[in-house]
Amino acid sequence: MAIVTTSSVQQVIQGLPERAQLVAAGGQSYGAQINAANAFTMLITIPTTRAELALQNGEVGGGKSYIIDRVWCKAVTSMASAESGVILAQCIAPGTALVADSANKTIYSLSCKPKYGGKAQFAVASTSVGALTDAWDHLHTINSAINATTNIAALFSAECYGRYIIPPQGTFAMNFQESVSGGTGIIGVEWHEVQLTLG
Repeated sequence: MAIVTTSSVQQVIQGLPERAQLVAAGGQSYGAQINAANAFTMLITIPTTRAELALQNGEVGGGKSYIIDRVWCKAVTSMASAESGVILAQCIAPGTALVADSANKTIYSLSCKPKYGGKAQFAVASTSVGALTDAWDHLHTINSAINATTNIAALFSAECYGRYIIPPQGTFAMNFQESVSGGTGIIGVEWHEVQLTLG
């Protein structure tokens, strides 16, 4: 029988992929996306107050904060050729009443938990989450190749690395802007629920 020493255990932990320890530590890491049946029409204009997907932190004051890890947008139907796009997002401070949780989304665990047990609520295609026209942050987006003809399943992905922290009763609103009209898409988000001391 092999004896596992403390030093060898430390070596295994240090060799884990990026963010694996964060997911493993509390098991409170999740993803969510708009259901394909509720895909939205992509637009070439900057959105005003509409969020295609909004992650709302339903915790009470002093509860867990949501750390945003990644946001993505996928073309469900074909976009136009010679296309480009950018994921938009904004943090909305506590104070705006949370919108009723939408059924038009799916939540899943990043550590294979059987069901979601947290307090996140989602608004889909909503103008009531408190988003402001000129407050959209343009996320650095890596996009898959846009073919000259069909580009169904083209993916736009933005790694956020925890730079957005959504406190209890706060909201993270998301949208997408493309360069040429055409196609429908869905947005998804990945986050970690962590107890933090906020300044």
